[in-house]
Amino acid sequence: MVDPWTLIAGALCGAICIRIAIYRREGARYRAGVSWLAYALAAATGCEWLSILLAALFAKPTPAVSPFLLIVLLVLAVLVYRARGNVARILRMD
Repeated sequence: MVDPWTLIAGALCGAICIRIAIYRREGARYRAGVSWLAYALAAATGCEWLSILLAALFAKPTPAVSPFLLIVLLVLAVLVYRARGNVARILRMD
């Protein structure tokens, strides 16, 4: 059985990954550094989501996720959804 905190973290990672992956530029300027950062963030959260999902499906043990890490993921998910997947808007310091 997978810990409920771990399942919630997996769901948040999946939501972050999907939102970044379906981002449409629609006239926004392309910046290579931000693009690589968005790719790394989507890949990392997607891999975590996939590993938790597969562990839950095949009843494999997974390391427990701290509730404090869950708070960080929740804040990141809120930022990504408020920015509509635009990682550059998250990083903007205005």
